[in-house]
Amino acid sequence: MYRKILVAYDGSPHANKALTAGIELARCCGGQLHAAAAVHLPDYAGTVSEVDDMASGAKAFYSEKLEKAAARAAGKNVHLTTHIIYGHTGEAIVRFAREENFDLIIVGSHGWSAVQRLVMGSVSTYVVRHAHCPVLVEKGTENNGK
Repeated sequence: MYRKILVAYDGSPHANKALTAGIELARCCGGQLHAAAAVHLPDYAGTVSEVDDMASGAKAFYSEKLEKAAARAAGKNVHLTTHIIYGHTGEAIVRFAREENFDLIIVGSHGWSAVQRLVMGSVSTYVVRHAHCPVLVEKGTENNGK
């Protein structure tokens, strides 16, 4: 069914719900599971070294989260390939999924109201609207289910 599955992953509770769904789908379908953390670097920076420092810090931050995600998947006998990608989060996920020919994208959602989405934007909404393949949205609640 799904041969290549991409989970948008930032280590948040909503991303962890998406990862759980991805692990289960990969187990059921025998598909390849990938997780990508998108790093948004500033459009304008004072110096090149400032951007390099931010990229390096983001890589260290997300590498740790992705390693934990890979260990979690391995505990369920699923291999997770991890990626750090760069750009505006939604755009980077959609572009990466298209370039790497994923069959399914899984994203978490904050469960925000329409007003909150209007003000804050929504990565999951962007991905659903622009992806070339099916998108599974693991919906949370605005208070993380509490």
